[in-house]
Amino acid sequence: MALVAVAFGAWSLQRSDQALRRADRAALELQASRRQVAALDGRIADLEVEAASRPDPAATAEQVRASVFTVISPLGRGSAWVAGAEDGRSVLVTNAHVLGPEAQPGSTVSLIREELRIDGEVVRIDVERDLAVVAVDQPLEPLAVTDELPRVGDPVLVVGSPLGLEQSVVGGIVSALRGEHIQISAPLNPGNSGGPVVDADGRVIGVAVLRVGDESTEAIGLAIPAAEVCTVVAC
Repeated sequence: MALVAVAFGAWSLQRSDQALRRADRAALELQASRRQVAALDGRIADLEVEAASRPDPAATAEQVRASVFTVISPLGRGSAWVAGAEDGRSVLVTNAHVLGPEAQPGSTVSLIREELRIDGEVVRIDVERDLAVVAVDQPLEPLAVTDELPRVGDPVLVVGSPLGLEQSVVGGIVSALRGEHIQISAPLNPGNSGGPVVDADGRVIGVAVLRVGDESTEAIGLAIPAAEVCTVVAC
């Protein structure tokens, strides 16, 4: 009986030891699983933050379009955008060539955005910089302007009225910085002149001014840097 009792006790201890080892392994596995879950939760949180910080071109376009107008002048149609306010009036920026050589401070032009039509007064013309300022007696939402030069490769949107098709949006990138101009890959057409070129955050980095090319080449778009805009309106 004594030998049986000893053998049974040894067997019981062995079983207990095995059970403890299994419990230890299970605890370790549970800890490892919890660490993996925590790591996955952290990765998911990082991805959500990254996704939220990525530019949304559709949202940017919607935001910018509300501040862009079609300009009707004796020369045809161009584009203009709200840059701020002066003396209680909203001021819009466009190209001097959009208004034509006959335009002078005090001249009147028409501004259209969908169903809204406003008469504007030309208050400033800088032929050398090819910029002009038009004031209207109506509160309008201005666009943010940055005088910092973009980086080559940065995404851009251009909003305007190519061929009279108002509220059109085209996209591209900054192709190069060309001294007095920013070269962009976004396609420009007659009517885009004067429209804003904006970055991923909707800030104006330039004013669409020129399309260079012919039928045998891919056209190149050029924009006046926003730093030049800040010489004719307060930025």
